[in-house]
Amino acid sequence: MTGAVNGTIAYDLTDHKVKVKYASGWKDLSVDTTGTTVDPVTSTDGVSMQTPFNEEPGAKVTVGAPGADPGILVLEDTNKAMILPKVSSPHLNIINPAPGMMVYDTTAKQLAVFNGTVWSFWKP
Repeated sequence: MTGAVNGTIAYDLTDHKVKVKYASGWKDLSVDTTGTTVDPVTSTDGVSMQTPFNEEPGAKVTVGAPGADPGILVLEDTNKAMILPKVSSPHLNIINPAPGMMVYDTTAKQLAVFNGTVWSFWKP
């Protein structure tokens, strides 16, 4: 990904990991290095569904004051933040998670991210 700004969160298709961009580079947020893009229920590979489509550089939605930051969905503000969906024990209650899915675990009070194989949990 080129032009990513600090704080960008992305699912890296080359190594199947969820990563966040810092000034020093990309930090791996996954706990398991064997992530996959294959849906465990349907056995459909999400990458093969996206491969025939070209990314449109100008196709993006900005919520807040428009800026020059790249991305499909850009949330711009200096005093507001994104609120993730809240799920109790997502590893137990989300039956068919997609790679890169993020939720706030209301039971453990932490961020949960699915890398295609396992959930990673991050606590402040």
